[in-house]
Amino acid sequence: MTFVNKLSKSFRWLRCSTLCAILFYMFFIGLILHSTSQKLQQQLKEQGTSSSSSSSSSSSSSSSTQADTKMATNVGHNGAQRWPNTLQELEQQQQKHEQSMRLQPVANNLDSGNENSQLQPHSQPQKVQNASKSPNQPETVILAASNVNEKQILAKAFKRADRSRDGILSIQELGQYINRRIVEHIDEAIMNNAREFRRVDIGPADGLITWDEYHRFFLREHGMTEADIDEHDEIRHTALNRRAREDMMRDKARWSEAARTDLFTLTIDEYLSFRHPESSVSNLLELVDDLLRQFDQDGDDQLTLEEFSDLNVDDDDDLMRKSLISKTLVERREEFKRIIDKNHDGKADRGELLNYVNPKTPRYALQEAATLFSLCDENKDELLTLKEMTDHAEIFLQSKMIDTANSFHTEF
Repeated sequence: MTFVNKLSKSFRWLRCSTLCAILFYMFFIGLILHSTSQKLQQQLKEQGTSSSSSSSSSSSSSSSTQADTKMATNVGHNGAQRWPNTLQELEQQQQKHEQSMRLQPVANNLDSGNENSQLQPHSQPQKVQNASKSPNQPETVILAASNVNEKQILAKAFKRADRSRDGILSIQELGQYINRRIVEHIDEAIMNNAREFRRVDIGPADGLITWDEYHRFFLREHGMTEADIDEHDEIRHTALNRRAREDMMRDKARWSEAARTDLFTLTIDEYLSFRHPESSVSNLLELVDDLLRQFDQDGDDQLTLEEFSDLNVDDDDDLMRKSLISKTLVERREEFKRIIDKNHDGKADRGELLNYVNPKTPRYALQEAATLFSLCDENKDELLTLKEMTDHAEIFLQSKMIDTANSFHTEF
């Protein structure tokens, strides 16, 4: 009986101690939960305060933007921007916006101090349809932003070209800067050709690129998924924006010129001619043939001073457009003596002509600089200011000074 009483007391003590332990742990957990709850409430209050101030700032910014938009769209005789009233005006503004988007990589490269990266026609993937853009978004706001971006691009390029840091550009400074851009663009195009060829040549990877392989690559670069590509209408290209459709039509025309071995496929060398005709030796040899065909009157496969300076040829405009010849008799004679005829024997053979048409030579860039000066040097002082550049922004933005790759592709 005594043993049972002792056992009963032991169980009673064990129950009490267990109950006390449970109560202690519950109290401890309650303290932790209470502390955590207070901290969460404090954080929520701080976030609410921050959100309120941000909302206030956003509201004031929105009001400012609305005011700017209203100012930009007011119609008046003071030359302010206005809403597009015709389809033609809307298309012009859309072209400006697309050009600004295409030039964005240039601004980024100038910001980072990298002049090696050039604009490629399809280097920046774009979504086919911009779902985030509201259909009621005013085009004038986009246009104003584009203009600001263009001025920044021109200002940065001007600063890099101004080696003397005197705030003005001579034709030599501009020519040297353009030459650097051209050399970097061509070297980069040649270096990246093999890598891009492998990216395109995937169905199957047989060392030849078909039009279908390139077409799918083009659409992927413009943001389309494989499912979208399978359903894409290659005849109308309705899923592409106008700029992309124009690029596709241009590529189709260039394909037949580059495909020398087989009309339906391109080798790796032909692919370089297709994507970067200015970088291809084969294309440069064709330019030499053009010069000989136009100027070689006696058919000896060489050019004399008299033949090269003869203006009575049928196709001068195309050669001038490609910056292969100067415009006047005096300029051509001087060019032949000083640049083309390296050994000064009075004749230019194919090797000398190949060196002459090579875009990497300083002559080519100087000719581009001279053209820009003739168009934009308003006071004819043979010096270019930043204001003169920004006043003729469209000319410079499409030149080899800024958009080297597309300028070449248009030219060739």
